[in-house]
Amino acid sequence: MNCSSNEMPNFLPLFKTCASLSSFDCDSNHSTKRFGDELLLLSPTRSQQLSNPNKKIVIGDDSWLRRGISISSETSSPDRQFERQEFFSSFRVPVNFCEENDGLNRLQHFEKDAVNYITSETLYKNANDITLFDCRYKFEFDGGHIHGATHLCNPFEIESIFFKQIPTVKPVIVLYCEFSEKRSVQIYKQIRNTDRNLNQYPNLHYPDLYILNKGFSNYSLEYPSQIQGKYIRMDSKEYSTQYKEQKCQTDNQWNSLKLKKRLQKINI
Repeated sequence: MNCSSNEMPNFLPLFKTCASLSSFDCDSNHSTKRFGDELLLLSPTRSQQLSNPNKKIVIGDDSWLRRGISISSETSSPDRQFERQEFFSSFRVPVNFCEENDGLNRLQHFEKDAVNYITSETLYKNANDITLFDCRYKFEFDGGHIHGATHLCNPFEIESIFFKQIPTVKPVIVLYCEFSEKRSVQIYKQIRNTDRNLNQYPNLHYPDLYILNKGFSNYSLEYPSQIQGKYIRMDSKEYSTQYKEQKCQTDNQWNSLKLKKRLQKINI
């Protein structure tokens, strides 16, 4: 979409705020073909996130952290597009770290392209103190994931998870995808950029934010006992239909997020 500030008012009737991405169509190459009649410009409200009473997590119950759950909506029904399990009441508390290190980089890590990475060994040794997010597609997560991981692939869920209610104790957060080269990096940068915008440099709500180096593919080989289920490759022929659908959906979510930011810059 190539619009100048003078042209933009002519497009305003098209930009209906809604809570559905169902109007996006994809061509055979899984790229956005048209925007349809509705376009997501706002993240879902709290009432929308909690609209499914059958999928609630009891406040104070952290058992979901251990068993791993999905908080992304992958339903094809437009009316259920943004139904959610209840979001975090708290993050996993890093009890094995010294208090004086609170708010610092508490895990041994290395930096590459302004992103902090940890090794599989570091994750394994500190697993009980880490809040873990799996950034792969839903079919990959459902096939198998690291014990205690929570699915996070939709960028519009970041605000609700991380910034609606800031934890009093700074958690240690680790993200991963299949190889930790793209999808988890996208989520990492979105969290960090939002965090920067909400704080005065160098303060952060989530300073201990990392990516698992080499991703799930490597970790599942090094520590198979820590995997719930099995490793499903993103390009597995058995799941080609799910891959096309979920890649298209995720691409549309990122595209609409970018559009939302562009519109905000010109104060629409």
